[in-house]
Amino acid sequence: MASAAEADDPSLVATLEKFCLYETRARFYVIGSSREKRWFRVLKIDRSEPSELNVSEDPVWYSLQEVKSLLQRIDEGNRSTGGLTFVTKAYGIAGCIKFLESYYLILVTKRHQIGCICGHAIYCIDESQMITIPHSSMQTDVATSKNELRYKKLLASVDLTKDFFYSYTYPIMQSLQQNDTYAGIKEMPYENLFVWNTFLAEPIRSRCRNTLWTVALVHGHFKQVRLSIFGREVNVVLISRRSRHFAGTRYLKRGVNDHGKVANDVETEQIVFEEEAGSLKGRMSAVVQMRGSIPLFWSQEASRLSPKPDIFVQRYDPTYEATKLHFDDLAQRYGHPIIILNLIKTVEKRPREMMLRREYFNAVGYLNQNVPEEKKLRFIHWDFHKFAKSKSANVLGVLGKVAGEALDLTGFYYSGKPKVQKKRSTQLSRTSTARDGSLDIRVGSGDLSRLSSNADALSSTGFQDMRKEANKQEPLGDAPCYQTGVLRTNCIDCLDRTNVAQYAYGLAALGRQLHAMGLSHVPKIHPDSSIASALMEMYQSMGDALAHQYGGSAAHNMVFTERQGKWKATTQSREFLKSIKRYYSNAYTDGEKQDAINLFLGYFQPQEGKPALWELDTDYYLHVTTAGDDLMSNSYPSRQVLNVLWFSHGRQQGYAPVCLGIPMI
Repeated sequence: MASAAEADDPSLVATLEKFCLYETRARFYVIGSSREKRWFRVLKIDRSEPSELNVSEDPVWYSLQEVKSLLQRIDEGNRSTGGLTFVTKAYGIAGCIKFLESYYLILVTKRHQIGCICGHAIYCIDESQMITIPHSSMQTDVATSKNELRYKKLLASVDLTKDFFYSYTYPIMQSLQQNDTYAGIKEMPYENLFVWNTFLAEPIRSRCRNTLWTVALVHGHFKQVRLSIFGREVNVVLISRRSRHFAGTRYLKRGVNDHGKVANDVETEQIVFEEEAGSLKGRMSAVVQMRGSIPLFWSQEASRLSPKPDIFVQRYDPTYEATKLHFDDLAQRYGHPIIILNLIKTVEKRPREMMLRREYFNAVGYLNQNVPEEKKLRFIHWDFHKFAKSKSANVLGVLGKVAGEALDLTGFYYSGKPKVQKKRSTQLSRTSTARDGSLDIRVGSGDLSRLSSNADALSSTGFQDMRKEANKQEPLGDAPCYQTGVLRTNCIDCLDRTNVAQYAYGLAALGRQLHAMGLSHVPKIHPDSSIASALMEMYQSMGDALAHQYGGSAAHNMVFTERQGKWKATTQSREFLKSIKRYYSNAYTDGEKQDAINLFLGYFQPQEGKPALWELDTDYYLHVTTAGDDLMSNSYPSRQVLNVLWFSHGRQQGYAPVCLGIPMI
């Protein structure tokens, strides 16, 4: 709801959320309004230039009656050329783009709410529309040429109705910790690596010098559920944000580029908050982890003959400069320590992953030379496949121990005890995206994880007795705490094995989050509890979405399906079909998908007389030598981190990476 001040003073209106597009022969008029349609702004787009974009914003805020009068005058003034015509309703502008001649306006024409974070609505797109800006009488033959139409079709293949989401009032491209620490942001920070339409929105934002008209689209996954714990309702949100840098499909984007950007770079945030959070009445907590391709120069050619093509180290970087750039970027984004969980194989009949494991280990060791202890990279290597082959293996138990120690090092964000306490209401809001019927979760002292003896395969160095620690710990109380540092997980594709590890981390973190918020007596959740099951479904959904985007099929979830007790024969047949689908996508359709991503993100900008996008032998230079990665500089505010505990884990010798209790195999 708008504040009373906004009702009296339109300059205090922070967002425009509803739009109407009108046209005359000479101009488009976009009428934007606040949510309650009390105040209105006007954006004018010239239609007389076939290849230029002329946009101007009327600085005046209009009332409803005033904007109706304005539209009437525009209609009367253009009667000789057809008057003013209504075109469509919209809920935001995704951006503008030009191929060979005309500019196109991309509108969000239908939406629905998928969540609500601390009172801020989160939306996804149901329908979008691309409208040619120049009037047809102004266009040349280029506007209807085969190449122009092919570019339009290619851009349309980036489906905005799948896995894109946005908010008018909450900077969802940033973590809750960032948004809470740096409150008072007046405009959406588009200069962010997770805003996928940065390139598309720039023409309008630069001309209007504001972000009122465009929506900042994040690509990845969003899921929100509501849980009931001892009668107290909490929201659990899982957000995955894909980086727009070095973005693409599985075999076409591997490793790192010269700027230190890695393929399949995804930040995952797990948020827990009470319904009244954000109004100084409820508590909230968040933890961030990330996944990304192994930051070396390597590739793997998609093959129609082999579902598992060879892995090639493209070139050796003796000083690991690109790898260093990547970890420097992570340090700027998250702080220290950076904990690397590497899940690739150590033993293979035909060496593939082994080569990368060895080179990755050498790279981290090299970068740890002459670096202060607190800035050394912490390296964990654990052969997921080798361990999982054992019938008695407790994969989630082992990964849970790793997660626990990582959380000891990085901490997590907790807002602290609210200043004002108020009796809570348990009524579900109409905008809730929770499942039918809230889950009744019983978290108590009996919910401590029971790790199997297989976890003893790990060295006990650096690990604490989790059960004893759980019994000792008390809720964090009044003081807020902050996450500094991050756990970075990878396998080869950063999909299947990585997703299991990220769930284990999320489960360990959720126990601590609920404990900090005073919702449970101990900072652990039993892996067979209903809350663990609910969280597993969320991570399963996230894994499937990211796997479709990067790999072309749903994720392989053998560990999850076994935990859920599903019939093994059925599970195996489903996993086989996923493999077939992924193989087909990688071999036959990923090339066009990559072209569409390069066009959408602005890595390739068509020019008349130059080779077309589909005529290029490779897109490598687009992601290395052009302005694509530097299209908008990433802005990371310096972190004001409080109450951080640093732990050291023994001395390192020579080039050896810092290890967290796990022996190098």
